[in-house]
Amino acid sequence: MCGIFAYSGPRNVTEVLIQGLKGLEYRGYDNAGLAFFNGHRIQRFRVCGGVSELEEKVQPSNSQGSLGIGHTRWATHGPPSEKNAHPHHSHFIYVVHNGVIENAEEIKQIINPQTLLSDTDTEVIPHLIHHFCKTENLDFLQSIFKSVHWMKGSYAVAAINEQQPEDIIAFKTGPPLILFKGKNEFFISSDPQAVAQQNMEMIFLEDEEILYLKKNKFQIFNFKGETVSREFKKYFRQKIDNGKGDHPHFMIKEILEQPQSLMRLIASHIDKNKQEIHLQLSKGDEKEFNRLFKDSSEMTILACGSSYHSAVFAKYFLEDVGKIRVNVEIASEFIYRKAFVSPGAPVLFISQSGETADILKALKQTQALDLKSLSLCNVKDSSLDRKTDFSLFMEAGSEVAVASTKSFSASLMALSLLAFHLSKLKGLMDLKQEKDFVQQFLVLPALMEKVLQCDQFFLEIMEKLKNFKAFFYMGRGFYYPMALEGALKLKEIAYLHAEAYPSGEMKHGPLAMIDKNTAVVALLPYTGMTYKKSLINLKEAQSRGACIISIGGREKDEELKKISDYHLPVPESHELLHPVLALIPLQMMAYYISRSYGCNADRPRNLAKSVTVE
Repeated sequence: MCGIFAYSGPRNVTEVLIQGLKGLEYRGYDNAGLAFFNGHRIQRFRVCGGVSELEEKVQPSNSQGSLGIGHTRWATHGPPSEKNAHPHHSHFIYVVHNGVIENAEEIKQIINPQTLLSDTDTEVIPHLIHHFCKTENLDFLQSIFKSVHWMKGSYAVAAINEQQPEDIIAFKTGPPLILFKGKNEFFISSDPQAVAQQNMEMIFLEDEEILYLKKNKFQIFNFKGETVSREFKKYFRQKIDNGKGDHPHFMIKEILEQPQSLMRLIASHIDKNKQEIHLQLSKGDEKEFNRLFKDSSEMTILACGSSYHSAVFAKYFLEDVGKIRVNVEIASEFIYRKAFVSPGAPVLFISQSGETADILKALKQTQALDLKSLSLCNVKDSSLDRKTDFSLFMEAGSEVAVASTKSFSASLMALSLLAFHLSKLKGLMDLKQEKDFVQQFLVLPALMEKVLQCDQFFLEIMEKLKNFKAFFYMGRGFYYPMALEGALKLKEIAYLHAEAYPSGEMKHGPLAMIDKNTAVVALLPYTGMTYKKSLINLKEAQSRGACIISIGGREKDEELKKISDYHLPVPESHELLHPVLALIPLQMMAYYISRSYGCNADRPRNLAKSVTVE
């Protein structure tokens, strides 16, 4: 969500800050701002808008300062506006903040609430620090030590002080903060991707730690005031492709990149010559991992949003292939109810960014129960990657658009490989079955390329589809989580009412909503016991006047074509992998409907790439 970037060094600070904030843009935001010491005083610039607008506003200052803080804000407390943009200040203290101060109203009783100018919880932070500077005659660092014991919630903060122009102090409990060291310069960032420089070293701040940076020296303390020793590690920047090429949006570019993502997974986990699966952990002891999962009869998966839909898919896959009982939980629900997790059962956490607040809180709870953890994410050295016992990567590559597309399909593929790996460990799959699956997996990128040609289908019908008031997505079995994801995509980027149900559930309530103003999007297998049942469900919707869009099914089935207003066949593949091919048209459909409305598919309103607050 929000992004923090700070700099101390010999270069022009505003140029460095603007560059860093541009590196945070892919996360999604409403406001941007920065503050820097110009050699005489601190100057502040804020905009309701993007980093490009901020850059235009800062340019006339022609600053030559060498120390400053910057921020991209996603509105939580108060609407997007310049007065709510960070940095916020009180007298000579300026701060940027990610997270939520849960007791902001309580803190307002300590400070003078009449001096607050914004609607944010953030503004109480500089006022609280200044309060202790003034009333208890404490210096900058001492006031922050005092302040953190008053602040409750999940937060990461970077602060500067006009009276101590060589100092930056950063502190956190919850959202990430990272210190980067270059040649005679330091960066502080909430996201490693914001730091463009190579050949650097980094330190991740842990919860309840304070970083005190003064010119070329720094110290780390815990909230008790004790000095913390920490080793730098080498920083390897994951390349973010900031170019759209010939595409109008990153989203369509990333939809089209899905075959390449799958090929990276294949290179990592499949021996093409032997046609065998060799699951490669990114972190953790392979023997311990295999022993743990071989002996487990149950596991829990925790996720949010699109990752939750991939978790539902994983449940079906793991139970079908790996014969392991799987409990799927929405992380934000799990952390606030008395959920039962079987002792010794491993827990899988799925998060594209690896920084999802609910996921990290759930991880802390399961670690307190001494449960082993596996993460699946797309960002190396993210909080989730660092804190779990074992980790796998989605291998999707950088994803700039807020709505997940290639990272979602990559997670589905990684989870299917995990399921077959477990099947091998448990002795449930012989060599022939493994080779048959691998062969089907290897041809999947080519089949994806074929499905991606469906863009013309949606270009031709998108003007008709945009007239419907509601969309209902239907799918059975493995197709149900794809329906969930298709409905979410339409909500995210086209702002249309969309719901997803298992096909058999339509007559248990949702059918009452279906009329001539409704479109029903049905995902169908091309074989299996649910095929005829799915056609019956479609006829029920058709008889109520709904527009029927069928995806998949048997290409030459005249009965299906008769039911459907629009039918898009999907190439046949392994019956457990076929739903992933059926997913791609749902992404395309959401994208083209969004485009027909003139929406920005890359930056949907009110949403962010990395959800770092609950």
